[in-house]
Amino acid sequence: MKKAFKIILSAVLAVVMMLSVGTVAFAEDENPNTTEGTLSVISANVAGLPIPSKFDKDGKVVPKTQKIMGQLLNKSGVDIICVQEDFQYHAILAKQMTNYPYTTYTSGGVPVGDGMNIYSKYPIYNVERVAWEVFNGILDAANDGLTPKGFMKCTVDYNGILIDLYDVHSDANGSPEDSKARHAQNEQLADYIDKNSADRPVIITGDMNVYTHTQQGTGLYEIFIAREGFDEAWTIFCHDGVYFDHDVTWDERQELEKIYGGAPWGRWDSAEKLLYRGNSSVGFEVTEFRYDDYNALAGQPVSDHNMMVCELKVTTTDYVRPEIELNVEKRRPLIERLVHGTKMVFRCLKLIFTDLIAKIKSGEIKFPTK
Repeated sequence: MKKAFKIILSAVLAVVMMLSVGTVAFAEDENPNTTEGTLSVISANVAGLPIPSKFDKDGKVVPKTQKIMGQLLNKSGVDIICVQEDFQYHAILAKQMTNYPYTTYTSGGVPVGDGMNIYSKYPIYNVERVAWEVFNGILDAANDGLTPKGFMKCTVDYNGILIDLYDVHSDANGSPEDSKARHAQNEQLADYIDKNSADRPVIITGDMNVYTHTQQGTGLYEIFIAREGFDEAWTIFCHDGVYFDHDVTWDERQELEKIYGGAPWGRWDSAEKLLYRGNSSVGFEVTEFRYDDYNALAGQPVSDHNMMVCELKVTTTDYVRPEIELNVEKRRPLIERLVHGTKMVFRCLKLIFTDLIAKIKSGEIKFPTK
């Protein structure tokens, strides 16, 4: 009996020791330097162009719609809001954004500014604006050259984690020339990121004006996904991570419209994109992606875009904050703003005059003869 008892006791002790070793091993596997959090981002083309209501296709009274847009965005609860076409009525929009203590200074209305701004619940530093080197259209093709469109970069301090955020507004329209311009713009953005954000986690969002299911020529997949190592949020979250690798046929599009409830604009392959790339210590995972119809929410037309909303889980492991200089954006002195504004007006006039002469010489513009 004693011998049997000793055997049982030894077996119990062995099991306890094994469980203890396993528990210790599991505890060691749990990295105490790992953190998780959630970061949400909106991309919103607020349609703040200085167009009188009688010329607007929807009859929008833009100062009023900017107030409505600001109120809706302010109530969204999203952490960071990146806007495009925030031009002449920036003050009206910004006044509504009381839940966002960190904002960028406007660069001005048409034709002075680029229309991009950021409203954030987290501190933003090192704000830089870069105009596109290549664009298409002055007096036609959506008039992209009439403002210094491009991208805006800043560094967000997300609970001690530094993330480089890019707000982008690419060329509009769908002609081959527009696609070539967007390809050049994507290359310019990628080169800039390589030089300025190479080792840091990066989020790119904005109105990228591209359908990836029909406009492979813009290089969005080729440049950012295949080469630069980014992921695109809609594809990962809504399309099982399967990227469009060819211009889809009409029959394929019909199937996609059945799956996603209609045409791509504001539903699936829309102009608004969000791309993300972590690094060795910071990872991103999409936990929510959707398009919100602010026209429906407002009960009237306020924008020709739906608003892209993306939520990311941010995971860090052994994160070491990089030692970089963080500068708070300061409003430029009045005289500097006046000089810049004058320079941009003359730039615009020169482009218009040059394009007009070229169109007259080519015969695109003809004057009536007697």
